[in-house]
Amino acid sequence: MLLLLTVAATGLPARPVAAQQGLPAVTAGTPVGGLVPDPGGTGSAAGRPPVEVTRLVLAVNVHAEKASLSLLPARVTATVEARYGLRLVGGDGRPQPVSLRFLAPPDVDVQWDGRPAELYPAQYPPAQPAQGGAGAEGTTDGGSGGGARGGAMAEGTGAWLDPLTGRFYPVEEPVALGASQALGTDVVLRPGQEHQLQLRFPRVALGWDAGRYLSPAYQLVVPLHPAAWAGFGPVDVHVSLPAGYVAGLAGITVRPGAGMGIEASLSGAEDGQGRLGPYAYRRWQRPPSEIYVATTATAGMWGRLVTHRRDVLWLLVLVWLAFAALRAVLWRVGRRRDAWAWAAMPALLALPVLAGWVSWQSLRVPLWGYPFSLIQYALWVALGLYVAGRIVGDLAGFLWLRWRYRRAARTPTAASSSGDGTPRADAATRGPGTRRREDDGLTAPAGGS
Repeated sequence: MLLLLTVAATGLPARPVAAQQGLPAVTAGTPVGGLVPDPGGTGSAAGRPPVEVTRLVLAVNVHAEKASLSLLPARVTATVEARYGLRLVGGDGRPQPVSLRFLAPPDVDVQWDGRPAELYPAQYPPAQPAQGGAGAEGTTDGGSGGGARGGAMAEGTGAWLDPLTGRFYPVEEPVALGASQALGTDVVLRPGQEHQLQLRFPRVALGWDAGRYLSPAYQLVVPLHPAAWAGFGPVDVHVSLPAGYVAGLAGITVRPGAGMGIEASLSGAEDGQGRLGPYAYRRWQRPPSEIYVATTATAGMWGRLVTHRRDVLWLLVLVWLAFAALRAVLWRVGRRRDAWAWAAMPALLALPVLAGWVSWQSLRVPLWGYPFSLIQYALWVALGLYVAGRIVGDLAGFLWLRWRYRRAARTPTAASSSGDGTPRADAATRGPGTRRREDDGLTAPAGGS
């Protein structure tokens, strides 16, 4: 308890775990997708090929790989699958060859109408900025599935989606640890036929903000660029999450001459609050310029009441202060000589187990980087030893106290007590000059006949 009070009062290093491990606190993820037709490719007309996206289904499966050591953050990646429905608009009734471009990590799988497509390195066309750059003023747009959020991003910052509140917040310019490669494929579209293009990225690195909550806030950005197409239909986003994770979905729309409109909502929540669950869904009738998927682990947050490291320390202090107070009350009941004492024994034994369980759930989240994480390992060992010792000690003390009470009840003094608890007159209360005659029960002076 003294150690926890000292830590909470003085505070350990406030830098997040990733920063103490030599990694940047805020890191940009690898953008994937962003399928666009090559404006200079074959079949283009006035810089825009006559191709429209009838529908886009985006499936994101988030994976959390536990670290080899308990107090290291999990490695979170995602499998992203984008299924585009493409169709020719107008034309002369003849098949139209079209060159497509997209961003991809090193591992990618592309299928055109169910068959593998041939890929080649390509030049990705320049896109409109939508990362919350200088002077980007956010406007609020209503969206289905939750309340809209809006805000302005300052110069030199980036937009980051909070997975718990659904609001964008500014972060320092994220550090890019990797870059996507631009790939291309050539396809042929036939009039009156809807073609299917499937992009699958098995392992996509997510960006993280390690200082937002107890666990890093991860983010995936998928550009859509609807202005590059002749038309763009609805967008459905499905997110599969590990147990204990929560996801937020948002869209950012870039309007020429109007800045950046932010349209955000949390997965499946009408009240603007996220929810725990293995699945999240969002649908856009009008596609945004970029789709944001944010997620974080909620382990140790206790219903999002404890979201920062200092909150964990103060929770532990309150838990063990309450433990000490309740234990004192239970021992007052346990010292009674009647049957109420036995009623206090189960609660007296369960109390350290409950306090230890709350402490374990709070301390199994990595709070600091090495070498300060060794304090948590020491607390684990001390917590286990204390709980086990307290259970054995309280049980032994209670049984020993019952044994003393039972032994005291069998002594002559206890046996000669009256019903109201007042001791009867016996040899201890008589004077030294008197004695009891065993034959008639009379008492005679010492030495008399």
